[in-house]
Amino acid sequence: MLLPFGGCNIETFVRGQDPPVQEPVYVTESFTQVPLPKVDLLWIVDNTGSMAEEQSALADAFPGFVDTLEDAELGYHLGVVTTDVETDGAGVLQGDPWIITPAATDPACAFASAVSVGTGGLGTEAGLAALILALEEPNRSGANRGFRRPDAALHVVVVSDDDDDSWDALGADPVLEAIALLDDEARRTRLPAVFSAVVGDPGTGCRGALGDAGPGDAYARVVEATDGVLASICSADLSAVAEQLAALSVHYPARFALSAEPWTDAVRVSVDGDRLDDGWTLERDPPAVVFDAPPAARAGIEVRYQLEPEP
Repeated sequence: MLLPFGGCNIETFVRGQDPPVQEPVYVTESFTQVPLPKVDLLWIVDNTGSMAEEQSALADAFPGFVDTLEDAELGYHLGVVTTDVETDGAGVLQGDPWIITPAATDPACAFASAVSVGTGGLGTEAGLAALILALEEPNRSGANRGFRRPDAALHVVVVSDDDDDSWDALGADPVLEAIALLDDEARRTRLPAVFSAVVGDPGTGCRGALGDAGPGDAYARVVEATDGVLASICSADLSAVAEQLAALSVHYPARFALSAEPWTDAVRVSVDGDRLDDGWTLERDPPAVVFDAPPAARAGIEVRYQLEPEP
């Protein structure tokens, strides 16, 4: 008998007919891997006077970035803020539309326009403060409403030729504040929240065709804490960097919540009809099966387990 249970199909089996004996009850929950994983991509772009060449190179690299997102069939939100947090609109998404999605007429063109934020920003680059202002209240449900989704991974990318200077804006260690916010996002959604940086080389800075850049030490610490990408803004080819960032944004769900807690560890998992004896773990509180590597798009997943007998 097939019963609806928690949005999944659950098949209940009762073995035997002897009334005095309580037979074990098994359920099978069925899932389908999402065909269109979601990611919210927040770009923080330095808009100080030294960034004209870098912004132009970044805009030129975006067609490849968007192509990579669309090839992966991602349901993406793209948004851009600046490192200037001392003027009106700090942490507010730029551009029109201010949330770029696959439904845009030309997402690559809209994105390239949005990152061309100009060079009129104040000389203090505060990328980590901009991150916090963009994703916390009042902007989260105010000016930036709709950007951050509860069922989407998060990827934040800062592009700057100088290190972060957010102490005055935040009144606290900006690195620790940024890491705490990203950890909260990951816990809230149970999906990755990653920080990447296209900045000057840590410790030394760098010199390239686009100009000089100071060391991006603070940004590098947040990258390391969240397993992001650290790339040099002095790179001769920002297109390759942009495509690497896009590839990191592809996050298929690996965790599938169960509607009840298995009574024993004797859980059977199959993907597209093939039984898997390893490559996954069982979580108890709350109950879920978590794969070491996410199943492919549209894969069929079944989890069979025994319910605790009624007293």
